[in-house]
Amino acid sequence: MADHLEQRGSNAGQLCKEQRQSYDANFKLMVINAAESSNNCQAARRSGVAERRVRYWRAQKEHLQNRRFREIDRRVSEYVSEKRNEGMPTTRALKIPPTEFKASLGWCKRMMRRNGLALRRKTSLAQRLPSDFREKLLSYQRYVLGLRKKHHYPLDQMGNADQTPVYFDMPSHVTVENKGKKSVLVKSTGNEKSRITVMLTCLADGTKLPPYVVLRRKTIPKEPMPPGIIVRAQEKGWMETELVVDWLKVVLGRRRGGLRKTRNMLVLTEHLTEPVKKQLRSMNGDLVIIPGGMTSQLQVLDVVVNKPFKDNLRKKYTEWLLSADHALTPTGRIQKPAVRLLCEWVLQAWDAVSSESIINGFKKCCISNAMDGSEDDVLWDEVGPAEQREEDRSGESDSETNDL
Repeated sequence: MADHLEQRGSNAGQLCKEQRQSYDANFKLMVINAAESSNNCQAARRSGVAERRVRYWRAQKEHLQNRRFREIDRRVSEYVSEKRNEGMPTTRALKIPPTEFKASLGWCKRMMRRNGLALRRKTSLAQRLPSDFREKLLSYQRYVLGLRKKHHYPLDQMGNADQTPVYFDMPSHVTVENKGKKSVLVKSTGNEKSRITVMLTCLADGTKLPPYVVLRRKTIPKEPMPPGIIVRAQEKGWMETELVVDWLKVVLGRRRGGLRKTRNMLVLTEHLTEPVKKQLRSMNGDLVIIPGGMTSQLQVLDVVVNKPFKDNLRKKYTEWLLSADHALTPTGRIQKPAVRLLCEWVLQAWDAVSSESIINGFKKCCISNAMDGSEDDVLWDEVGPAEQREEDRSGESDSETNDL
């Protein structure tokens, strides 16, 4: 009898101890989900709570979900305020584990309205097309079509290349900030003018050739660079004639069919010096020059590549800036990212560019269209670069996503 009373007293003590515990909405919802997938008894045993609590929580499910949303709402708002007070760029790409909260773009927009937040963007000017745009386009189309009829290039033998600057500082042009605030500051490392030059090359079948990086220094760093990228050094960081010739040899010349000197066509806008033309001829290549003022419509890299490439780079930079995984200068400022790290970002951003978009870009730029003329109007049917960028900014879907 004494043993029985002692056992009852022990159970009562455990119950009182269990009753004194508090549980947040996330834990309660987790228990509810477990109970719905099995039963109340199993869920109670696995979570270490009384079965009556499970029944009570299940009756409160809708209320608990609302509490959870309010808690996430508050935490996201505090996170934005904290990062903006530090001058850090903040976008809607908040990494919330899907097991904790399956967010939607619609929720994000409503959350921002509830907390007086909005996207703030830096404005820019679009390229103005020449007045004789249509005449230049038709002449360009005829020239490319004539070369293709004469030489019958396969898709993997038609290429486009262009150089683009990549800066050590890439602060986001968009950040979440309070509505109506006149001054929108974004922290950086103070190296906005420090840059490297990246030569990107793609082929009409969607192939992406290795990035060719030119560092603004006299010598190449001794530290090993990531595989899959070619690094050179030049005092001013420019793609001078000697480097363009080297790029033709080590990048374009190593494509499939390059060693056999398969007949090929290359679309360029600059660096058309005689040594460059001579090297291209020695590689059995035909040069196509984009008419002046038409790169925004006829340069594949301008039309479909540079924007996602730079967006991916900026995303990597922002993640690094927010991670606190960086050294400080003696004055307490954030040191700029290392050359190797920047090259890794370049490679990752290039890999992330869709091959399908490159294939479509070659068609849009009148390079790989069907020879029967059935795709000649694709330039007019599809959205142009400037309009596409505006659509990317404003066209939002309410489909569920955790990339807010």
